[in-house]
Amino acid sequence: MASMLELPLSEMRRTIGLDDADVANVRELAAVITPNIPEVVEEFYTRLLDSPGARAILTGGDDQMARLRATLTAWLEELFIAEFDQSYYDRRRNSGSTHVRIGLPQHYMFTGMELLRQGLERRIRGSNISDCEIKVNSLQKVLALDLAIMLESYKLSYGEQIRKVERTAVEEKLTRAEHLAEIGQLAASLAHEIKNPLAGISGAIQIIRDSMAHDDPHRTIVTEILGQIRRLDATVKDLLQYARPTPPAARKIGVDAIVRRVLTVLQKEPALQDITVHYTTPPDDPHMFADDRQVEQLLINLIINAAHASQNGSSIHLVVRNFLDDVQITIQDEGEGMTHDTLHRAFEPFFTTKAKGTGLGLSICRRIVEVHGGRIKVNSQLGNGTSVSITIPQNAATKTKEPV
Repeated sequence: MASMLELPLSEMRRTIGLDDADVANVRELAAVITPNIPEVVEEFYTRLLDSPGARAILTGGDDQMARLRATLTAWLEELFIAEFDQSYYDRRRNSGSTHVRIGLPQHYMFTGMELLRQGLERRIRGSNISDCEIKVNSLQKVLALDLAIMLESYKLSYGEQIRKVERTAVEEKLTRAEHLAEIGQLAASLAHEIKNPLAGISGAIQIIRDSMAHDDPHRTIVTEILGQIRRLDATVKDLLQYARPTPPAARKIGVDAIVRRVLTVLQKEPALQDITVHYTTPPDDPHMFADDRQVEQLLINLIINAAHASQNGSSIHLVVRNFLDDVQITIQDEGEGMTHDTLHRAFEPFFTTKAKGTGLGLSICRRIVEVHGGRIKVNSQLGNGTSVSITIPQNAATKTKEPV
């Protein structure tokens, strides 16, 4: 039984119609062509280098051109004496793989083969060889076979490159997932150990503050301590929410009602005191299948993020609309925007450009969106603000995913 590598060669020869008579015809051409090969090679590279694109690739100078001429000479010499068997197939396929490795686009392979065909045929027709046109036809079949083999090598080489990139991406993703899992476990343990003592400290400090006179000079200091404790408590909650996400309790909810509830909750938020939120009410009341508490948390995180990125006196634009079978929520700020590197790392856990914060806000947002079967996208450009777009399925038939 033929091997898997032999099958393409047999099929190519059969499809092209290259038989033993053609092989014999090509061998008879060797006496005519072999003395002319140096001239064919020189003409080939002269015409090829007329192309600016080819000159941009062939930048190795005289040494490179000498190597290329020697390689093409050997390639042409073999063309007229070959057995066209499996070893020939392997050698020709390696030539195509070399083209891929050095970054030679496929169209140069096509045009190069055409230049060689023209040069060879001119010299055959200029000779006194018998049955000239029959032999030219046989040569055309051989050149077609070589072209098919090199195309196959391009396909196999590109396929291997893609698989290599995919393997690398999967390996990086697994390594990152393992790393984040370890961080998550550590964060959960630390948060659990910190939460209860922190609550005890907060309670004790509040008792001390309440026992102090209103004009006590130390009362302001104690109040500041309580503020810092609340900040620590918020950080602990972020860590727990990221490390131990709660599966969504999904039900049909009205988006407009949730947005208005969130905006009411945020009225006293310090970051929003000098920021105006413009809410574009949807023409109809979109509904979606989701956990209302998690959607509220999602919106609160994103609006506060937008406020932190905004200048006093600027605006945040919040738009809700139906988008095919989904609900799309867009939050646009008028801040400075993000650099390319910051945008690339925006969803990376523990990455933050703020002086305060855990860097978990957007990671938690993405997790909430993804467990609801949705998508979240950030667009940003320095000087033009940032836009976050969330798309969540409307229908109850769309199942939410378990958090990972």
